[in-house]
Amino acid sequence: MKREDEIMAEHLLKGGKMLSASCPACGCPLFEVRGETLCVVCAEEKAGSKEVKRASPSGEETAAHAPPPASSPLRPIASPRLADALEETLVVLCARIRDEKDPRCAAVLMEAVVTGIEGLGALRSR
Repeated sequence: MKREDEIMAEHLLKGGKMLSASCPACGCPLFEVRGETLCVVCAEEKAGSKEVKRASPSGEETAAHAPPPASSPLRPIASPRLADALEETLVVLCARIRDEKDPRCAAVLMEAVVTGIEGLGALRSR
């Protein structure tokens, strides 16, 4: 099974947008993927089931159908836009790390930043 930071990094690289709100179930950042707000970590864990809980930024949960399998790509984004979105996300992650009280959550966020920086470097080297 993938680690939380790997799951989040994968969705960032596919064009998902990390939000400032956290999942009420696991505490990971919520993502906006194809216009829907969801916790990609919980969705990944429950990918085998028919339903996952989607959380709104206010923390309310609603039942919804599972996201498409990881093998189906999200809408492609041009590299410059992806690089800009990734940069913005890295800035948000750094701010969250600074304010995070739980050392384990801070460590996960730091690993996500490292993965994001690696991805940004790969995008810029194209």
